[in-house]
Amino acid sequence: MLGRMSAARDEWASTVVLGDGDTGLIRPMMPEDREGLLAFHERQSVESKYRRYFSAKPTLSATELDHFTQVDFVDRVALVVELHDEFIGWASYERWPNRDDAEAAFMVDDEHQGKGIATLLLEHLAAIARSNGIRRFTAEVLADNRGMTKVFTRAGWPLQRRFDSGVIDFDFDLDDTTEFVDSVERREQRADSRSVARMFLPRTIAVVGASDRIGTVGHALWTNTTREFAGTCYPVNPRRETVDGHTSYPDVASIPDDVNLAVIAVPHSALEAAVDDCIAARVRGAIVVTSVDDTGIDVQALVQRARRNGLRLIGPASMGISSPRPDIAISASLVDVPLLPGGVAVSMQSGTLGTSLLRLVGELHMGLSWFVSLGDKSDVSGNDLLQFWLDDEATTVIAIYTESFGNPRKFARIARRVSQQRPIVAVRTGAALFGAATGALYQQAGVIEVPTVVAMLDTARVMATQPSMDGDRVAVVTNSRSPGVLAGAALTTAGLTTVDPPVALDWRAGDHDFAEAVTAAIASDQVDAVMVIHAPPVASAIGGPVGAIDQAAADADKPVVAVMLGELDGPLRPGSPIPRFTFPEPAAAALGRLRSYWRWRTTEGLSVPDATLDIDVAGAARLIGSALEHGPCELDVGEIRALLATYGIRMAEARVVPADLALVAAEEIGYPVAAKATRRRAGHSARAGVALDVNDADDLTAALATMAEHLGDDAANIMVQRMVSPGADLRVHVTCDGELGPVVTVGLGGSNADVIADEVSRLAPVSSTSAATMIAATRAAGVLDADDTDAMVDVVVRTAQLVSDHPEIAMLDLNPVIVADGSCWVTDAMAELRHPNRSTAALRRLE
Repeated sequence: MLGRMSAARDEWASTVVLGDGDTGLIRPMMPEDREGLLAFHERQSVESKYRRYFSAKPTLSATELDHFTQVDFVDRVALVVELHDEFIGWASYERWPNRDDAEAAFMVDDEHQGKGIATLLLEHLAAIARSNGIRRFTAEVLADNRGMTKVFTRAGWPLQRRFDSGVIDFDFDLDDTTEFVDSVERREQRADSRSVARMFLPRTIAVVGASDRIGTVGHALWTNTTREFAGTCYPVNPRRETVDGHTSYPDVASIPDDVNLAVIAVPHSALEAAVDDCIAARVRGAIVVTSVDDTGIDVQALVQRARRNGLRLIGPASMGISSPRPDIAISASLVDVPLLPGGVAVSMQSGTLGTSLLRLVGELHMGLSWFVSLGDKSDVSGNDLLQFWLDDEATTVIAIYTESFGNPRKFARIARRVSQQRPIVAVRTGAALFGAATGALYQQAGVIEVPTVVAMLDTARVMATQPSMDGDRVAVVTNSRSPGVLAGAALTTAGLTTVDPPVALDWRAGDHDFAEAVTAAIASDQVDAVMVIHAPPVASAIGGPVGAIDQAAADADKPVVAVMLGELDGPLRPGSPIPRFTFPEPAAAALGRLRSYWRWRTTEGLSVPDATLDIDVAGAARLIGSALEHGPCELDVGEIRALLATYGIRMAEARVVPADLALVAAEEIGYPVAAKATRRRAGHSARAGVALDVNDADDLTAALATMAEHLGDDAANIMVQRMVSPGADLRVHVTCDGELGPVVTVGLGGSNADVIADEVSRLAPVSSTSAATMIAATRAAGVLDADDTDAMVDVVVRTAQLVSDHPEIAMLDLNPVIVADGSCWVTDAMAELRHPNRSTAALRRLE
């Protein structure tokens, strides 16, 4: 019992975001919670007690307290939510004897109702129940208890309801259905967004460590924060009576006002006390500028303490946050760079890079909605910012630079939802951490990868100012041949095509010529975007027909970019929506990324995995469970064939036998057969270990002798398999990444698949649109007709669904998958199984 209690405390305790953006702790009920539960109960209203217990219950008896707090964590489980070390809600389930269903009950503190606490408890309680083999919940709710009725009806599970004598009986399965997961994700987005909004939209700010001594961090923070903020700022410095003419307070708790946001810049030795002071003052958010490198501070313990008490942290080592929007005007930041309001939100992990980036933003006259320096990302992460910016109507493009992922799979899920409404541009730095898998993450989520910070800004300013790009055709309007040639090559590199011929103007072309040519290009139905290039014939002509170009493109319904040789990057002219570039190459690259985004948004971005596949999930689970009875294992050919069959994936009949029994196996299967040594490596060994179109016993005997001669002991065991019609060899390979989950890769197959650089990856599950996009990006696309492609798409989708449904599959390799005449046959496969960690895919909690 003590072991289960300890495991439950570790596994099921989580900090969570409540519906109003507050944070708290959800954890298992423990025997030592008797007093806390009793105090919680006694401060609730008579109505709340009656709705929970169906009777007036002024207090809880000792027996009841024992029953609720002493649970076995399997058949009887109770969870509690705490805020500021006080119970604000609890829930429990009790399994019905000898059944796989349980009765659930909930109670939320009167002062905290309407914050989604019961829904959070339901989600966590259901996850524990599923892990303990409980598949269904029942609950009794008084008909006038509208709050709990909404909890169940909006949870996302299909409900069965019965009404009798003023009581509603609810019954529902606890499956992670698409509808349930979608409901959880919507609730998570709203809560996460509100949690960030509480920090980013403050009425009051305390600058902890504020100073009026010029040259100090405290002075810079105080000066920048107070410059344009419309709310009230309070300096906190116990060694100063005043700062810049304002009363200075010894600590945040002494401020005679509710402080919404604290900016902390104190010596690291005082950091923990400063955070605890914010907790005591019930501050909602804190930006930690102080660095903790090599200080010995337990940052995670500090973060957990803050979260349990409703405080979110940005940093440590953050440079702060800024928004130049007139309705917000906040600059709680060390960076003193004037910013223009606009539609681009920027998140940087590195503070020093952030300073340089903002200076470049200023030089580009680029408008921002937000700048956030996350620093060490101990609490608030890029995922939280995405959730907030999804709700922020002023943000039209998101640009992120991150050196690490907190929860990559969660990022992929959130980023995909955001990308369906506004583009995300990301510097590729974090991709090195997970290799090709991160490429799959970005592609599936619609994130636009860029190699540099400059490319991120180039892409963001084009996306923020230009309309959708609906095709690949770019008209180049230029008054100089050489820049036009550069543009054509760069557009090809970017995956675009140049409308032929380019619009070649005379080198002396003036305002009228450029305006006429640009207007005609925009109006053409053979053009999807326009690049206009001006090369000044003499230095005095730099700038040239800027006004004419800007006016001609002002109301364009297609993207237009301008390359003005000899001028710096920025807008075409002050206030112009047309982005200006010094050279054609970055302009072409930005157009290519714009097109990639809109292609994704209108294809993969709209697609969802097929929920109507004819598959046998339970049958696959039984096969996997049986194979895992004795621990992690590799499946044999027969087991793999049976497993694939449950998901409608055909594998040619085969036997693996010692070489001296190969003739018997071939007779049972029926000629013609293929014979393959089970141990073979790439190159000559692989070719020598395979014999195809073996028509009779004599042919098989000869093939076996050849294998024995070339492979020796590697030919001791032979797979004998029914021959299938020849066709294109493809491969579907799945690995289970510890951070990203199952990653599905498609490419050319056969004996040399591992040495051919031809593969495209996505995270499972995969929609048919994504599968088709994957196949089209491989060399195999050139040898498959439409029917073959459709058949291969079906195999990819089913394989991805199989590994998504069954996390026990650690590795699955189908190679080759032979595609011919509109059908697919797997002729060789490997599979590895292991016991996975408990699934919490639909569980809301802070990482």
